[in-house]
Amino acid sequence: KTMTKKLNDGTEMPILGLGTWQSKPKEVEEAVYHAICKTGYRHIDAAQIYGNQDEVGTGVNRALQDSGLKREDLWVTSKIWMVDFAPEDVGPAVDRIL
Repeated sequence: KTMTKKLNDGTEMPILGLGTWQSKPKEVEEAVYHAICKTGYRHIDAAQIYGNQDEVGTGVNRALQDSGLKREDLWVTSKIWMVDFAPEDVGPAVDRIL
């Protein structure tokens, strides 16, 4: 069972997450897949600035297809970069991440 922390809105967030910062190209997809399918991770930590969001997404999608999990079974954390903190820049930055 995944240990979680209940947030103020009642959402349960998995405490332990796989970090993808400084993951090597061509390896992060497999690391994400392995973490979800083989070791039971339900939280993936990513960010646009890491430059590997496509591979992270591919790993998540493969894991969902092969594991029978649904997207709502996973918690994916991402971040916007400092240059996108202006109110008018937040929406477009989030759209790029998603």
